[in-house]
Amino acid sequence: MENGSSTSGSICVSVIDVGKGDCILLQAGDAAALIDTGYDKTSGNVLAFLREKGVAHLEFVIVTHYDRDHIGGMRAIGEAIAIDKVYLPNYKGADKHYRTLMDSIEQLGLATQSVSDELSLKLGEASLTVFPSTVRFVLDAKGDEGNDNDLSLVTTLVAGSDSYLFTGDLEEDGLAAHLNGAPGALGCFDVLKMPCHGKKSSLTDEFLERVQPQIVIITDSEDDPADKKVLKLLKETGAAVYRTATSGTVHVASSGAGSYTVS
Repeated sequence: MENGSSTSGSICVSVIDVGKGDCILLQAGDAAALIDTGYDKTSGNVLAFLREKGVAHLEFVIVTHYDRDHIGGMRAIGEAIAIDKVYLPNYKGADKHYRTLMDSIEQLGLATQSVSDELSLKLGEASLTVFPSTVRFVLDAKGDEGNDNDLSLVTTLVAGSDSYLFTGDLEEDGLAAHLNGAPGALGCFDVLKMPCHGKKSSLTDEFLERVQPQIVIITDSEDDPADKKVLKLLKETGAAVYRTATSGTVHVASSGAGSYTVS
């Protein structure tokens, strides 16, 4: 069954409002995919949105990292919508949210692939590249995993002159690793999904100078808004900034010509 969307060359990116969490719908013509799945508690809202958009099939889901605000909706979404494949970061989590995710994937019979090297994907006429983190991750003194934000997968989407960058929850170490690593991961992109919900640690001068976004989308909430200094820095660049805390779900549409409509 085809997903409801517009013309075959069109791109629509919907950053779904799940509070301070990530769930991003990518549509390229009749093809659809997700980056992250939000919380378990927001999965009903996500499914309602997917039905509204006519999405009955997902070619893939990219899990950027194993925080519950990025993986909690996998079971409910997978029970309701066919998913061809799930791409996972190349490390193992240690908490109950990771175990719940992996149990859900097994019970749903979903195919998976760990991303340990640069990975190229197609979604309709759009080309995606997924970049793994090169940050070394060390267990803390208790043997528990600490902050795994810097292990987030980075995804780029390019279609004609349109360019999008999705950065998971990267913070300073992760940003630095990508800036000094694969040349395609953090280049100049028109549309940026801001790392780590607009926290102060999610923005560096070098990162901003490298990416030079025209449009920035931040997945924050009223209870936990983006850092004021981050918002000030973004404003000074002249980029148009949209926040789920104030705008709700943010849609960006384009058609390969390098121009964008935001709603």
